[in-house]
Amino acid sequence: MLSEKEILANLEVNGLLSPMTESTAVWAQIMPSTGSLVLFGAYAQLAKGSYFILCMEQDKVILLPVHKITGKMDSKKEPIIMTFEELDSVEVGKNALLHKVTFTAGERVMPLKINKVAAGTKWHKDHLEKALAEIARCEATVNQRSM
Repeated sequence: MLSEKEILANLEVNGLLSPMTESTAVWAQIMPSTGSLVLFGAYAQLAKGSYFILCMEQDKVILLPVHKITGKMDSKKEPIIMTFEELDSVEVGKNALLHKVTFTAGERVMPLKINKVAAGTKWHKDHLEKALAEIARCEATVNQRSM
């Protein structure tokens, strides 16, 4: 399982480590559509599902790619960084098991699901509340600008 130490090392290597990114790192995943899951089952998850470590900064959203097979940081892929300025919308929702967050920046749409619990990752649980608060702040900032 991915350790907090590995995440912090990846943030540092990419010049993204700060007290805020350190305290908001949580698992996030882009899930395949329900139709894909019905038609292709577990294969749809393997082919389409992407995993990330989501971190928030004062003025940007950072997604660190995680390798689907190994579950470790994918150092071959660059982090995805979206500044609040380039975001057109942020939509937040939740149900009993997870939080849904969709960041839209032009043609790029990132529909993320953040589980309330991630087995074997105490750091996820420890950071979840602060990450959700920062996502809500991002949503408010983007919505205020859109008015």
